[in-house]
Amino acid sequence: MDYFSILVEKMGEEKAEAGVKEKIEGFHGLLTKDAAAKLIASEMGLIERELMKVSELKEGMGSVDIEGLVQEIGPLRSFPSGAVLRNITISDGRGDGVVNFWADDAKKAGWMHLGDTLEVKKGYVKMEKVNIGYKSTYSVVKNAPVLAVSEVGEGGEEKFLVLGKVEGIEGKKGNAFVFAISDGKKSLPVSLLNVPGKGEHLQVGDSVLLEGVSFNGGEILVEGRARMLLKKNRDDIFRGKLENIELDGGKATLVVNGERFAVERDALIKFLNLKDLKEDIDLHVVIGMKLPEITGRDVFIKFRKKDGGKEVEYVQMR
Repeated sequence: MDYFSILVEKMGEEKAEAGVKEKIEGFHGLLTKDAAAKLIASEMGLIERELMKVSELKEGMGSVDIEGLVQEIGPLRSFPSGAVLRNITISDGRGDGVVNFWADDAKKAGWMHLGDTLEVKKGYVKMEKVNIGYKSTYSVVKNAPVLAVSEVGEGGEEKFLVLGKVEGIEGKKGNAFVFAISDGKKSLPVSLLNVPGKGEHLQVGDSVLLEGVSFNGGEILVEGRARMLLKKNRDDIFRGKLENIELDGGKATLVVNGERFAVERDALIKFLNLKDLKEDIDLHVVIGMKLPEITGRDVFIKFRKKDGGKEVEYVQMR
């Protein structure tokens, strides 16, 4: 596509030349004429927004759209200024890039999983990283598939996610912590190599989600960028897939894996990311529109038992 011709048609050749020159100078000469014209055309809404490759990003760019597989999820970091940051490394097949998530977004980003496909829109490039700003949006457009233990090794996946329960613990063995996980059909040994000390917290019966792991010689290897998420067995925590949201008068109920959880209006609005919803808006209509796109999504619920039922204290969707 000839982006400069699009600018000429809209602005005239003289203004198009001046605009492209100014854009190139703004990026210290690092942009080609065509790349500069493309940026201007995109900013003016003259062309449909296109995903950029990590290798195309330049310092100072604003309003960039990228997409890639999550390769690494950094820890939450706090600074004396009060700022909170988390780095997520993604790959688009042509290179790796880092996305900076700040404040509440940094906390939410910790719920992503290795292998998820992350899409960022209207990010800005600073210090060679894509940053999430107040105009930016982001979402996981594709969840990484999670294997059962009995499925491991069948598809020949190089890196994968697997969910299972701790069946046995062998303990420290050389530079690894060794334990076994099972899905009730099959059991496999796991060697925790990158953070062996984390294995000391395991107990038989705990659920673990292993992300970005590999399968070698009949055992699952947790090494490099891989990570282990430990889900302690607690009677006030529930995880499952959202099946329905029922409304009866002013009361709402989340149906997750067949279990029912009463949820207050404010908590439901926050769960559905409807923070700007006005009091007079009919929730039935909104939920009817949202439900098809969120049914089947993974949900984490912290609840309390009340009046013979279960009431949501906190709920979050992957």
